[in-house]
Amino acid sequence: MNTVQLKRGMEKAYANGQLNIERDDLSDDTFLKDGEIVRVTDHFGRLIGIAMISFEQKTAGWILSDREEAIDRDFIAAKIEAAIGARGPLFNQEDTNAFRLFNEIGDGLGGLTVDYYDNHLLVTFYSRGIYKIRDLIIKELMVRLKPDSITEQTRFSADGRMQIENRRVSGNVEFPITVLESGQRFFVHLEDGPMTRLFLDQRETRRSLMKNQTGGRTFLNLFAYSGTFSISAALGGMATTSVDLANRTKELVTDNFNTNNLPLDAHRIYIMETFEFLKYAARNNHSYDTILIDPPSFSRYKKKVFKVDRDYPKLIIEALKVLDWGGTLILSQNLETGTLNQFKKQIGTTLEKAGRSYTIKDAKGLPKDFVTVKGYKKGKYLKVVTMRVD
Repeated sequence: MNTVQLKRGMEKAYANGQLNIERDDLSDDTFLKDGEIVRVTDHFGRLIGIAMISFEQKTAGWILSDREEAIDRDFIAAKIEAAIGARGPLFNQEDTNAFRLFNEIGDGLGGLTVDYYDNHLLVTFYSRGIYKIRDLIIKELMVRLKPDSITEQTRFSADGRMQIENRRVSGNVEFPITVLESGQRFFVHLEDGPMTRLFLDQRETRRSLMKNQTGGRTFLNLFAYSGTFSISAALGGMATTSVDLANRTKELVTDNFNTNNLPLDAHRIYIMETFEFLKYAARNNHSYDTILIDPPSFSRYKKKVFKVDRDYPKLIIEALKVLDWGGTLILSQNLETGTLNQFKKQIGTTLEKAGRSYTIKDAKGLPKDFVTVKGYKKGKYLKVVTMRVD
């Protein structure tokens, strides 16, 4: 096993729990190979941990253990067994059968996630390094869970460009399938591109919409995708409007309404760019007492480029023009950089500049099955802030 040394002074962060290895922290990485297991030491040769080298955009590798041990079948089996055990309560729910089963470094293996959809698994590899032990991972999942199917997804760069591919590993199933979440039914497709039609990390947001504690009557769902938020709002008694640029949104949203036996009479679907829709709605005096904004981190429309960290305030300003007085904004951000407090500060600054007072009613992060650790702060990417705006 090769040994790689940290530069002098860099060991403090790792001693405090940092698990992702930054390339600039290493004294020399020219001899390292992607997927290689190495010993990481400080400048004096003292062990920091056993790591997997994983050259990708996020990191140059992950500390897997803080003691001398082999990263072998037994190690992998123990991590998967522990993750399954921690999700015991989720396996026993009658109204929910879709959740995150294994969450990267939070469960002990950086660059790997496993999502559970009613005994169908989506195993995602985020680096070439972790993919080199995919056989061990797949075998352990098959032995311990006996899934009806396994689909693997690879999400790592090739020739400097991100490549995303889905491939059936086992099972005979025809997608899409329907899964349960808090009693709601959603269509899921594990072999139809990078997204499955259901973002599992937003389970608590959907549950809040179903409860409709604010007593909302009209709900605007921006960047609606498959309309899962709209389903929850409709079940909570709201008339919904779903907006997305993708042509297939109308089909996906309609399918989800139909599988929940919800008539579409009080619900509208617009295939429009979000800013254009907000201008259209303002011109036509449309207004809503609840607006949810959950944009992608990056998108391109014609010659316009949207970056969530830069352009989120513009979304809020335009949404205020169609928000009823005393209405509710539900603002979601999926961004590894920045904290919940920084997001709340950005929101507050934007509303204050617009001359609007507000009261934060709720702030959420990831649900418990999306396990995170102190040593990898970027893992806490989801921030959802709910507020009343006067």
